[in-house]
Amino acid sequence: MTPEIAQAAQVYTGTLGGEIGVFDDQTGVYQSIMRSPAFFDLALDNNGGLWGATTRSLYKIDPIQKTTTLVGSGNLGNALGFAANGRLYGAGSNRFFEVDTTTGASTLISQIAGFVSSGDIVFDATRNLFWATSAANPSSDSLWQIALDGTARLVGNTGFSALYGLAFSDNGSLYGYTIDARQVALNLDTGLGTVVRRLSGDALSGGLSGTASNPRSGSQPPDRPVSTPEPSLLLGSLAIAGWMGRSWRNQATHL
Repeated sequence: MTPEIAQAAQVYTGTLGGEIGVFDDQTGVYQSIMRSPAFFDLALDNNGGLWGATTRSLYKIDPIQKTTTLVGSGNLGNALGFAANGRLYGAGSNRFFEVDTTTGASTLISQIAGFVSSGDIVFDATRNLFWATSAANPSSDSLWQIALDGTARLVGNTGFSALYGLAFSDNGSLYGYTIDARQVALNLDTGLGTVVRRLSGDALSGGLSGTASNPRSGSQPPDRPVSTPEPSLLLGSLAIAGWMGRSWRNQATHL
């Protein structure tokens, strides 16, 4: 039986200003739901549990109770994602590693030549691998494939920098999300990106820092408080926050 691509109609989002929110990838409307540490990335496990990581600490997140619980510390980089096997993986600088969800410690799997983690990895159950963005070229992030054994392949340049979020849609399209809240459709054959929209709704405090979608098909984030924000395009202040946030966040790629 061929596994299906993970669905991500609802996507959790972290911000550099220390907030967690959720948006629908078909409408692009973002809703802030809780305050949190300034996570570099978020990840959903196979049971819909939400996790977050700074460069040194792993947290379990309860978006219903609006709480975060420190799990432990490790060298965690700036990208986080669960695979269909239930294990948590991460990337930082040129490292690809597995993360122990009971202690937060990381175990190196490989060091990838030419790769410098930009900010997210997302699991593709059909291909049994992660997609990742690399900031090795300051003018344009590149799209990569990383297998669970750490072997990696460059797909191509995206044409965008600061792609800090990655998520699959229901139809298997891969989207990247920039620090200034642009949703970018990524070509799986070439890596080239095309802007779809800019996220609207609540402002993303400090800029987008990462996204989380489920690593298996059909799963959705847990139920959450629902309100209807007034749609409004995010303001130009995000551009300033984006420049500052990229400088701050890129420190993590060298840890």
